[in-house]
Amino acid sequence: MSETNRNGWAFGGGIALVAVISLLIVWTTIVRDDGSAAGYFMLILAAGVGSFATRFQPAGMARTMAGVAGMQAALGLLTATAPSTANLDGGPVQVLIFAGVFVLLWLTAAALFYVAGRSIAQPWSSRV
Repeated sequence: MSETNRNGWAFGGGIALVAVISLLIVWTTIVRDDGSAAGYFMLILAAGVGSFATRFQPAGMARTMAGVAGMQAALGLLTATAPSTANLDGGPVQVLIFAGVFVLLWLTAAALFYVAGRSIAQPWSSRV
């Protein structure tokens, strides 16, 4: 398999995974309707703005998705410790599991973009 095919597979997989994550966040936020929708929609916005700011380059998108994973973890901890969460069915444990699954998904997307960036990296000596 050539370097171009690996890059296309990893980058395309990362883009597809980010799209799936975004749709899952929108869907689960609508289904839960616990008043924390704005924070979760900001994660999607951060992923989009970060991707645009890095000009959709794989290395920049890998860093962006890793950052969004950190934001997801922080938002999960904040939501789990909120007083209103104690009144929900499942409470903080359910929120932490939800956040943990999405953190893993964001990190998987970051890894795919990292692989895509590594497969097209050129050594400095070969650049003209």
